[in-house]
Amino acid sequence: MAGSLKSIWENKALRNLLLLALATLVVLIAAVIAVVNDQSSVRTSFVPHPLFEGLNTRLDRVDRIVYTSSRGMSGEDQVVLTKGEDGTWGVEARGGYPANEELVRKTLLGAGNMEAYEPRTANPDWHRNLGLMKPEDIGSSIRVEFFRADERLAGLLVGKMPERAVDVKGEGLIYVRRDGEDQSWLARGRLPLHRNAVEWLDPAFVDIKRENLARVTLWAGTENPVIIERAGPEAQDFAIVNMPEGRATRGAPIVNKVATVLLDASFDDVAPAETLEFPEDGPRVVLETFNGVRLSMRMGGQGGALWAKFDAEADPALAGDGADMTEAGKRAAELNERLANWTYKLPQDVGNQLTQTMDLLTREAGPADAPAASPAP
Repeated sequence: MAGSLKSIWENKALRNLLLLALATLVVLIAAVIAVVNDQSSVRTSFVPHPLFEGLNTRLDRVDRIVYTSSRGMSGEDQVVLTKGEDGTWGVEARGGYPANEELVRKTLLGAGNMEAYEPRTANPDWHRNLGLMKPEDIGSSIRVEFFRADERLAGLLVGKMPERAVDVKGEGLIYVRRDGEDQSWLARGRLPLHRNAVEWLDPAFVDIKRENLARVTLWAGTENPVIIERAGPEAQDFAIVNMPEGRATRGAPIVNKVATVLLDASFDDVAPAETLEFPEDGPRVVLETFNGVRLSMRMGGQGGALWAKFDAEADPALAGDGADMTEAGKRAAELNERLANWTYKLPQDVGNQLTQTMDLLTREAGPADAPAASPAP
């Protein structure tokens, strides 16, 4: 063994090769140690911390939230949410229509609890890669600002989600930077990022329960109304009760859908009631309940879009003699408080259903529609 080593050492070429290999190994080991130490240093020196120190203790002071996003060469879009004196939030672009309280709550808590999880670039030239260019610079980020009167409590630019959208605890991750600062962060937390004012509207609409709905009248007040009703609360299907002679229904599923379409509907947009005028001869739909509530709906519009205005009342005649109208009066007041000051843009399918005529909902009767003859006595 010693002789072999001596012969290798005396061979100049082999000796140099061996020394080079040993030197390379030493450099490699030193590099590995340096990288490990550097990563360890980063892990131990950075501790996640709130992105906005103390904001979570001032959330009750926030009375305005502003979302700004880019529209490219057309400028910027803004969604402004304002808090009223009664504590409710409204969407400024829709005349102060009530905002979705759950979304507002998630926005406030999301910003207050958001953590700077890992530092990222502070080089403005790299912000675009993280989706953190400003909206006014035609960037894709969304600016979220929190105000108390004219005082800005916090401003945040929100960019892309990373490939790993959650951390080891399953919490959301997103790239952000504080507005006015170049330092960017991989942040831990989430908040709603809707760019359109309509997406912030309170979705509550006509919430009459199907089991309470007794009658629906299409084209009410005209010479050719379509009256659809159920015999009682236990009846499953609605039926057309003023069907002309020689006509037959197109089937219970079709009639049921027309009667209940508004109960399951949302709306596409909203505006203050005085914004639109409704023609006297426009389509009118009336919904009546077994317990005495009548909800009238007038429709109008242009360009294929139907808008609706609502008015609710309690009518003892609908509930029967001696009925207690307390609950009906309360429900009518609730519906008016929510709906009466606004006009709603209806989804196309809902508008189509509620403007069907008797001819569309019925067909010419055939032999199969004739009532069965009674057996001879």
